[in-house]
Amino acid sequence: MNEARGKRVAILVDEQYQDLEVWYPFYRLREAGVRVMLVGTSAAIDYRGRYGYPARVEKRVEEVQARLFDGILVPGGFAPDFMRRNPKSVEFVRAAHDAGKVIASICHGPWVLISAGIVRGRRMTCFSAIKDDVVNAGAAYTDEAVVIDGNIITSRKPDDLPEFCLRLIEALARPPDAQG
Repeated sequence: MNEARGKRVAILVDEQYQDLEVWYPFYRLREAGVRVMLVGTSAAIDYRGRYGYPARVEKRVEEVQARLFDGILVPGGFAPDFMRRNPKSVEFVRAAHDAGKVIASICHGPWVLISAGIVRGRRMTCFSAIKDDVVNAGAAYTDEAVVIDGNIITSRKPDDLPEFCLRLIEALARPPDAQG
């Protein structure tokens, strides 16, 4: 039986998101029976990925509450630089983290986790270009495809998506008090 079935995950989206890091998890999670919602982090409803793939969000971050989701996914690309400028996006991630929800982030996505103030003392990975940012925010960086520390799951790049999605689905299937 798939214990992730029926869980709810918000995937944050903004301009120039990394196309594969939104759509690969989107369909993989849906395949596992997870209810997935694209949530925009700015005023727009329609966004274009870094490579031009369109995404229409169901809601904007101002219209959702972290308590309604079992997990949040922050993809990479250039979008996290826009996401972290919106205080509502940052608060959404912080509130989900504080409630023990699964926080999954790949590539440049950890920038949002840094802005949310949730990485200090954590073990994590990211795209190599933001390694210094992660370390300077107080996290212990490790160059692995997927790193899980408590309720935070991080990954480096699109090549890591198969394992990243598998670990995310496994985390969603665990009871909230069994994270990590």
